[in-house]
Amino acid sequence: MSFDLNTTLIIASAIGVAIVLVIMYINAKRKIHVEDVRKFKSLDEILEGVKQYMVDLIKEDTNMVVNSEDFERLYKRKARINVALKKCVYGIDSAKLTVQDLIKEYIEQNVPDEVVDTILGLNAEEGGEPADQVMFEILMYRYQKRYAKDGLAKWIKNNHFERERHPALNSDPYAQGYFITVDDLRNSYREEAIELSMSEKQEVLAIIIYQNYKGFGCIDTIRAMNINGINIGTSGSILETTAALNPNIPKATNSCWIFFEGKYIHLQFINFGTEDEVKRIVQLVIRWNSPGALTAKRGFLVNTMYDKSRILALRPPACEYWAVFIRKFNLSNLTPEFLLIKDYTKRGDLVIDTIKYLIKGEVTCAVTGRQGSGKTTLMSAIIRYIDPRYTIRVLEMAPELYLRELYPDRNILSFQETTTVTAEMLQDAQKKSDGVVSLVGEVATDKVAMNMIQMGMTASKFTIFSHHGNTTKDTVLTLRNSLVNAGGFSNMETAEKQVTDVVRFDIHLERSAEGKPYVQRITEIVQLDSAVPYPDYDETDPVNSMNRIQTEYFRRKTDRISFDTREILSYDLATDTYYTKHRMTKRTEDFIRSHIPNANERARFDYFITQEWGIDKEFEEEALDPNTGDFENSSLPDDLIKEALSISKGKKVTKEILEKAQSNLLSRYSKTVDAIKAAMEENKEITMPEPVDTEEAKKEAEMAADFVESVGVVEAKTAEMELSDEFTLGLFDL
Repeated sequence: MSFDLNTTLIIASAIGVAIVLVIMYINAKRKIHVEDVRKFKSLDEILEGVKQYMVDLIKEDTNMVVNSEDFERLYKRKARINVALKKCVYGIDSAKLTVQDLIKEYIEQNVPDEVVDTILGLNAEEGGEPADQVMFEILMYRYQKRYAKDGLAKWIKNNHFERERHPALNSDPYAQGYFITVDDLRNSYREEAIELSMSEKQEVLAIIIYQNYKGFGCIDTIRAMNINGINIGTSGSILETTAALNPNIPKATNSCWIFFEGKYIHLQFINFGTEDEVKRIVQLVIRWNSPGALTAKRGFLVNTMYDKSRILALRPPACEYWAVFIRKFNLSNLTPEFLLIKDYTKRGDLVIDTIKYLIKGEVTCAVTGRQGSGKTTLMSAIIRYIDPRYTIRVLEMAPELYLRELYPDRNILSFQETTTVTAEMLQDAQKKSDGVVSLVGEVATDKVAMNMIQMGMTASKFTIFSHHGNTTKDTVLTLRNSLVNAGGFSNMETAEKQVTDVVRFDIHLERSAEGKPYVQRITEIVQLDSAVPYPDYDETDPVNSMNRIQTEYFRRKTDRISFDTREILSYDLATDTYYTKHRMTKRTEDFIRSHIPNANERARFDYFITQEWGIDKEFEEEALDPNTGDFENSSLPDDLIKEALSISKGKKVTKEILEKAQSNLLSRYSKTVDAIKAAMEENKEITMPEPVDTEEAKKEAEMAADFVESVGVVEAKTAEMELSDEFTLGLFDL
């Protein structure tokens, strides 16, 4: 009897425990699904409910689960939610979508449909209308469904919001600006007449709640779009007294600007509400990779986001208001043609070919211009012209070039300075990294400038770097001053010579007020020979010749400039046309020619230079003065001198003879190109056409054959030649 009683008690206890466990398990599973009985009256109340919902999801007790399969499923769900909540604050799309789905799940289970309509302002029957931010999110929700991350760009283009307009607060009747007003937004929303299903409304509400919970506030959607950048905190009044005097004055909380197609457009309908919200967003966008806190003592931070956007964040007292600058980099369509040749551009091929030969000729170039002019983007694009066999080493303050993404099959390594590793230290390390070509993202400090010049002289074949110089002279003098300030040189003249020994060209970029990107000029830096004599005294013109001598004397004594600048190419903004100016010096042409290994490419370079520039007008007097054969100091190309002497037959070289020589050279280059193309088509040995039975024809054929022989292509057969893609495509316009 006792045994039966004990057995009964044990069985009853086991059953009781099992029942308790089952009840606890059921409650645990249903805990997060219990309907919230509160009456939601605001967005903030739903946000508080979402926060508690997320806490319950993470705290869900897996120990109460008796089934191993359910345990595994629940454990993985918790882990996925944990990871998503941690990563979404960096703007990572996958994590962001996971959290938004969870928020929508909460809304579906706990927020009545009529409450969703009321909070979004979509209860039209009650006279409700969405708030401005809700209107914008609904528009972007629909545009993103159609165009993904190009949605914002499509909306701007469809409504012509990128056009110039007169700012309302500017008294100048001719002032122009770029902005999207509150009325623009509302009119666009009404014209679109977007109808949303209840599921879509819940998604929009989930997006808005996410922005206030884990996102970047009202710029969260904008930041994810394919635009060039975002500025916040850079406009509007920050003084309460100003607002009290004039309530219509925009406040700093209305300061959201986007950088779109070279234009800064003010989104006047974006309102952060309070300075605390601006502060939250600024601190949130710089959290990637834990760069440290943005404090009053550390008033600014430069960092990147997960998508490699560059971030500059600032706060008071380092600046007057909380601000952040987000620069996004779009790696698609990154070719020089895409960047510089637009529908309105004329002779874009001229600037493209000029830059191509500078890079192929291994010339150290400065890419200059103001911020936002496109220096970094152009540098990334012209890397394609560097010999693929060369290794490339890059130094940047913050990652911007991303050359490995654009050229994954090349030997490229980028260095980035940190709080403990300076740019100078990295440049020293870079010298030991087997680099052939060096790139410097921005020469902004004296030490970096000095190391860049040193690397250009000893550690690499050539260098490409960016600088903020307004003119070529400013760029050279700034680099010279940096060399002296860094302690590498005590003498200005020596430092200046070191700079001009290394840096040979300045490619200067600009953007017009309308946002048009263009190369304003390409300028050669010509080092002057200190041994060049003063101008000769002319007895027949004593006054003018003495003035020239004195002018040169005082120029040398006062300016102490050991270099000159020559614009070889410029841009006419009025007609959007590139045009040639002065032909580059013989020294530079010879340098480029000597670094182009392929004979066909050298022939094309000669043809391009002669066809586009011809005889430099500044060299005419220099060429006309000497007697026959006296060209020791001439900067004219060797082939032009040789041809002119051949024509003059012992007589003085005249302007007409130079022009005839030029014509002969161009004719010869054309025949050479024709011969190469004909041989390529017929797959036979390269020979010139048989001359007809006239002395002039024979002479022309002999000169053409001499030229072909001089560039070393007569021995090659077409099947063995390494013809460039441009030749194959027939880009020579003969």
